[in-house]
Amino acid sequence: MNPLLISAACLIGAGAVALGCSALRLRWPLTALSLLLAVIALQLTDAARGRNGVHDLGAWLAMRHTVVPALLGIALGAVIGKSRGWHLRHHGWQGGATVAALILSLFAAGYTLLL
Repeated sequence: MNPLLISAACLIGAGAVALGCSALRLRWPLTALSLLLAVIALQLTDAARGRNGVHDLGAWLAMRHTVVPALLGIALGAVIGKSRGWHLRHHGWQGGATVAALILSLFAAGYTLLL
């Protein structure tokens, strides 16, 4: 499958989830997406780091075409929602878990892409 189509699907899907959470004032879909994204990013970082000097280039490409567009989609969906007057709710444990997972995903993606 074309990696650009995968990137576009991740960007649009994550953006739609973030925009929908803003519009409908939901917390759990974005929390679930951010936790799954953090797990995927950590797994791909571990694979790209490799063992015994052997690095997995496929993990680097997967990070570049899945996690990074999803993070950009979440940011874009949040910005579009805010411009329409809808705000994401960041209160309570779900907001903290969402923000922590997104920061972890961002750092894992940055570390992997700098390898």
